[in-house]
Amino acid sequence: MDRRSPQCGLRQISGSHRFILGSIDNTMLTPLLALAALALQDTPAAPAPAPDASPANATVTIDALPLEHAAAARCAVAFATVSRWQKAGDARGSGYPEMEAAGGREFFVRVMAKLMDETGLGREDIITLSASVADDNEREGGPERVKAMMPACVMMKTAAGL
Repeated sequence: MDRRSPQCGLRQISGSHRFILGSIDNTMLTPLLALAALALQDTPAAPAPAPDASPANATVTIDALPLEHAAAARCAVAFATVSRWQKAGDARGSGYPEMEAAGGREFFVRVMAKLMDETGLGREDIITLSASVADDNEREGGPERVKAMMPACVMMKTAAGL
C-alpha cells in the first residue's frame, strides 16, 4: 500500500512508519551532488574543526579545514589555475570555458571571503593556502587533476548561482 502525505510530498510504504522522499527538487539536489562529488576527492575522513586563527597557527593546510570549506577552496584554486593558463595562452586552458566570463573569478573571491569570515583566517593565510593547494594540484597530476576536479567544481559554482 502506497499513500502520499499531502503535507510534505513524502510517501509512506506498506503502512510502516518509514518514509522516503517522493520527489526531490533540483534546486536541493544540485548543491548536495556537488558536495558529495567533492567529498570523494582527497579530503580527510572526518571533517576537522575550523583552524585556530591565532598567530601561533601560522600555517593553515587544506586538510585542517572543514569539508565544505576545503572542497570550495580546492575548486576556487582550480578555477584560478585554469584562468591563469588561459591568460598566459597555455594550451592546458583551451579546453575550458573562459573562466573570467564563466564566473570562475567571482567564485574564487566569494569562497575566499567566506573562508576568511567563517574561519578567522587573514589575507596572508588565504594567499598561503591558495598557493599550497595549487602546488598540491601540480604535484599530484597537474592538468589531469584539475580536469578530474572540474565537473564537481562546475556543479558547485552553478549551485552558488554563478
